[in-house]
Amino acid sequence: MSGLRILEFIKPFSSLIPEVELPYEKIIFDEKIFYTIGISAVYLLLSLPLTGVNPSNIADPFYWLRLPFASEAGTLLEFGVLPLVTSAFLWQILAGLKIIKVNFSNIYDRQFFQSLQKITAILIAIIYGSILAFSGYFQSIDSFVKLNESQSTQLWGNILIISQLTISTGIVCLLVELLEKGYGFGPGIMAFIAVNSATKFAGSLFGFITNIKTSQSNGAVIQLVRNIFNKSITNAIYDVFTRDSEINFTQIYLVIATLALISYFHHFRMDISIKSSKVRSMVSNYPIRLFYSGALPILFAYSLIYNINIIIFSLSKIFGPIPLIANWELNAYTNKTYELTSGILYFLSTSNFGSYYYFNIIKLFTFTTFITFISGIFGRNWYAMSGSSGKDLAKQFKDQDIVVIGHRDATVAKELTKMISSSSFIGSLILGSIIGFVESTGLSKGLVAGVVVGVLSALSLLESIMSEYQQSGPANSQFSQVFGI
Repeated sequence: MSGLRILEFIKPFSSLIPEVELPYEKIIFDEKIFYTIGISAVYLLLSLPLTGVNPSNIADPFYWLRLPFASEAGTLLEFGVLPLVTSAFLWQILAGLKIIKVNFSNIYDRQFFQSLQKITAILIAIIYGSILAFSGYFQSIDSFVKLNESQSTQLWGNILIISQLTISTGIVCLLVELLEKGYGFGPGIMAFIAVNSATKFAGSLFGFITNIKTSQSNGAVIQLVRNIFNKSITNAIYDVFTRDSEINFTQIYLVIATLALISYFHHFRMDISIKSSKVRSMVSNYPIRLFYSGALPILFAYSLIYNINIIIFSLSKIFGPIPLIANWELNAYTNKTYELTSGILYFLSTSNFGSYYYFNIIKLFTFTTFITFISGIFGRNWYAMSGSSGKDLAKQFKDQDIVVIGHRDATVAKELTKMISSSSFIGSLILGSIIGFVESTGLSKGLVAGVVVGVLSALSLLESIMSEYQQSGPANSQFSQVFGI
């Protein structure tokens, strides 16, 4: 046996885990569009406050990590898709390294593997919910210790919070499964990240909601208009470029500049000439893009940091400060966030609240290097673990009776592997270095990383939509005018 058959231990529990049934009949293209939009809307509606928790009174230490995982502090989406992402990466890597044995060509192994990922995601939500609840994270910043509140009341309140987070994670698992089992367009996690990033970025520009504590509008454009009527033009512009309590124009321009650079590199690709071996047809090109792994390298790097931050922050609040590892201090200006000020984790963060100026200079190098290194390692190995290697693509071509012009069947897999390996590795390094450097300055506060991950996720989703559209044909869709056909 080349690996541990952990799926044998999951079988007794698989019947207890809610599962989405495969559709009884083929879902047509238009219905998939409506399913995708509707399910994404349901996900956004889950951003309701937790019972017994006031999100506006929480001091958030993870604010700069949330957007890539579509999470919201103090809500049912406290963890967003983080438990699912962590679980998926963990078990896929173990399966790819042959540490556990999974036969993905076997339908039952695939089902048990999906059950294993769901169970792990729910367990992560339970563990993280528990340590955060008992660390006092969900309590108001001015009342971490309430003398008039009994311990039993606090205990039941924490249990209620943990239960809500567990149930919401289970619901998110089922929503993702709905999209990935053919009812909509997947991957479901990417769809939720893309929709959440789009709404957050739009809200940061044109949000009308006013923060009661700061009297600032969420939208930078809306706040600029308000400032013009209440301040001098110089102060009005300066305020929207430097405000700290909400998204400012500096962050917006960083997002635009980074997206422009990412878009430039996204067009880099290697084209493979292919044609059908059975049907007389013209030669067409199959592109292998520079960002072959899409947003996954950044998502993987940030998931490592996010998980570590949750664990260390909770332990530091429960058992006391851990100065060598990390030290968080409340932002006295906004009272809305905890900022890393020292420790090892400080150099793997975007915080600029260090006690010494040269700490910030070192952090520019350490954070950029970490994100670039982890992204590169991920891009170098992920394609082989996820079923998208040159061998897998060559098999797909063979099953579809497609030949690669200029290469014999025996050498196609080898040539495709060379192209995919170099594209995935170099693209991941470039993407990691860009995001790492921009975020390490501390100006973006996670907005650039979140929007870039969202845009790349949206592009992956759009590719699957267009592929399905081309197969189904414009005559069978009411969206033909939308796609310009």
